[in-house]
Amino acid sequence: MIILGSSSPRRIELLKEITRDFIIMKPPFNERDIDIKAKDYALVEAKNKANSLKNAAKSEDFLICCDTMVIYEDIIFNKPVDLEDAKKTLAFLSGKTHKVITGYIIIHGDKQIERQVETDVTFNVLDENTINEYVTKCDVLDKAGSYGIQYNDIVPIIKEIKGSLTNVIGFPVDEIKEDLLALGAL
Repeated sequence: MIILGSSSPRRIELLKEITRDFIIMKPPFNERDIDIKAKDYALVEAKNKANSLKNAAKSEDFLICCDTMVIYEDIIFNKPVDLEDAKKTLAFLSGKTHKVITGYIIIHGDKQIERQVETDVTFNVLDENTINEYVTKCDVLDKAGSYGIQYNDIVPIIKEIKGSLTNVIGFPVDEIKEDLLALGAL
């Protein structure tokens, strides 16, 4: 059985593009419990989520855990603490190209695959009115970097994406499917 260690509606929908035969378990790991200032932050978070669920999974299961971060140079932008924090993040990223990195781990018995997928995202130059409109109309509080690509039709803040679109959403479908096939899950 494939187990998705996440309660993210976006990850659930994207896993359905690969298979409909899976169950969901929410990791009891609190993402704000670690403080890492490194490019592998997302992978460390994914591993911690997986470790928090390891005992709940059977050896024949395929446990998938992910974490996504937004990084500009050495600055990591996690989920904002409130709308003011979200506005500051969006203002900072205005006109800049940053990376969205999703780290994931798939565990099957004594085998595991760990991977990070990177996508470059460039923002339009955002004025204060656009930022205020964005945080009012879009759900920003549960998003790394204070934004979601799925809202770009509502308030267009993203100018360009180079790489995996599903990675920006938080679940790199092509890479995860490839790894599930390699492990014999599909």
